[in-house]
Amino acid sequence: MSTLFWIESGACSGESMAILGTEGVGHDGSNLPAFLATAQVELLWHPSLSQETPRQLARTIQHILGGEVELTLLCVEGSIIHGPQGTGMMDTFEGLPKRDLIRDLCGRAEFVMAMGTCAAFGGIPAAPPNPSESGGLQFDQQRPGGLLGPHWRSRGGLPVINLSGCPVDAATMIHTMNWVLSGQPLELDRLHRPFSVGPCLMDAVQRKCGTGDKVGYGCYGCYAPQFPMSRRLFRQVEFTVAEKPFDPDDRLTFTGYGSRRLAAAIGGPVPAGGTLAEALLEEDALL
Repeated sequence: MSTLFWIESGACSGESMAILGTEGVGHDGSNLPAFLATAQVELLWHPSLSQETPRQLARTIQHILGGEVELTLLCVEGSIIHGPQGTGMMDTFEGLPKRDLIRDLCGRAEFVMAMGTCAAFGGIPAAPPNPSESGGLQFDQQRPGGLLGPHWRSRGGLPVINLSGCPVDAATMIHTMNWVLSGQPLELDRLHRPFSVGPCLMDAVQRKCGTGDKVGYGCYGCYAPQFPMSRRLFRQVEFTVAEKPFDPDDRLTFTGYGSRRLAAAIGGPVPAGGTLAEALLEEDALL
């Protein structure tokens, strides 16, 4: 039976929340418990699911490192912390730098998966001035290297599989793990990202961010090695009435309208500051 060990480092737990289904109701099987049951994978450890005590966890890790327990999938969530001053003691397990434990576990795993942009490239913690001295598993932002070095390969013959995203969605994580376990060849790009990773809400025709069209605000960079960028992370997309008819009974249609158009649509002035939230709050008070 295949096994899975999930370890967090410098993380906000975004990927854990996504894969546990806390982002809301999704497709059947788009959560970790369903994946474990369907793919017949034994969970060795997950910080939000496992009930073992720290002492029992330490014993499990010893068995993995000693070769007594096979490790198929090692999922690393969060940036690798090297601070302060290169010691790694800002993030520890059993009094030792967690980065050293992660490096040792990588050496025993058949496949290593960086779950999210932080584990892949360093992400937000690695943004200048990077006080925690954070980086990724095999990249420091766009530079090859990271904790393991550019030439490292797992026991399965692959580099770290970078499932970048902030956070990467559950379906992407589960689809990629299923693909790896099936034994099919996995093609990676120059940043070690598989075909399953792409911009948010992209469609099957074009691999581009779909949030501008579907949400009203287009984001950029969350799956790229230079995220976060020094520029604004969001750009406002304003629709015309012809492009997006206004339905006052559907609050989603309030998204993407400028304050003047919003005022005309709701039949009254937008409060000072012109924010959508203030307009909706004022309208609610009148109902």
